[in-house]
Amino acid sequence: SSLHKVKPVLFQTFGALSLVVAMVAPSLLIRVAVLAASASAAASLAPEGVCRARATCMSGQSAVQQEQALLQLKADRSSLQFADAGRQNSSAGSELTLSTFFWNVHWECSNAARGASRNCKTQVVRRFAKLARDFGADIVASVELSDGLSQPVKLPSHGLSGWTQVDGPCQEGSGGDSSALAFAPGWNVLSSGGGCLRHDYDTRAFTVAKVAPPVPIRGCSSLCVVAIHAPHGTITNGHEEVSRVCGEAKRTCTVAMGDWNVPVGDGLNSRWSELISGQAPPLLAEPNERTCCFPESDHYGVFDHLASNIAGARSAGHEVLPYQILEENPVKQHRPVVARISLPTDRSTASSPQSAFHQKVDIR
Repeated sequence: SSLHKVKPVLFQTFGALSLVVAMVAPSLLIRVAVLAASASAAASLAPEGVCRARATCMSGQSAVQQEQALLQLKADRSSLQFADAGRQNSSAGSELTLSTFFWNVHWECSNAARGASRNCKTQVVRRFAKLARDFGADIVASVELSDGLSQPVKLPSHGLSGWTQVDGPCQEGSGGDSSALAFAPGWNVLSSGGGCLRHDYDTRAFTVAKVAPPVPIRGCSSLCVVAIHAPHGTITNGHEEVSRVCGEAKRTCTVAMGDWNVPVGDGLNSRWSELISGQAPPLLAEPNERTCCFPESDHYGVFDHLASNIAGARSAGHEVLPYQILEENPVKQHRPVVARISLPTDRSTASSPQSAFHQKVDIR
């Protein structure tokens, strides 16, 4: 009789296992197919998504679509890695994981200029907010995302509800430039400012804010946060404004992000010294890879970075995303950048709730 009791249990167990296999197998097959497609695409593309052979690069829209597909797969994998990193940092309990998102969309799209579509700004604003949300950003910096040439678009009114934005408009003669910072709920802006970094044709915009983060940072009663669109030459204006807004926090408690127009190294260190603090260069700066510009056949630049002089700050990963909304002919554009750093805290705390990465991020 005991055997008769065991048989139904075995059948139920095998039935349950069969159901699990039926559910899991398609997922495994899909992952295998994704990896195979990624490997196939990678065979014709260099690590940064640039064609190895110029003849392949010149094949037109199909090459752009191929690059976008490969980078989408790369971002899917990295978003899972970022989510794992966030969970690990949360369990550590002694760091704040700060997620930042910054993007120079270029003025042509914002102003429907030089052939950019009239719908370009609407779409790029939506995409900016979506990427910020999807990647769990705590702080975002926009560059040249503007109404006109110098007035930054109000991001809290376009998908970042509840955030606090501070602007850095730069009006110089008949031209101008724009930058802005926006902070997720839980961040308190204590003071802010901004303006032009020069007073000639090479002028660019910056924004600065003194803020209190949701969790106290070790050695920093407040943080100095800067959004930068550096000129191609020396920065000759703005240092006093950073000092006015941030005070002593600029010396050891600064996080700066945006388009530096130079690679990490001596160039970035010079821009840092000219604008923020000449006392010492930043302790951390990343990424240091190509971010400029679409179309890559006409432009090249390793320009977009996050930098910090906070003692104990360490990288928690970054992602250089593909160019966006190319169907709207943005004319010129930088790659959006996600960068995360871990900052030492003054008390036991989990990672910022805003910094939890989604498992699937649509960057098309």
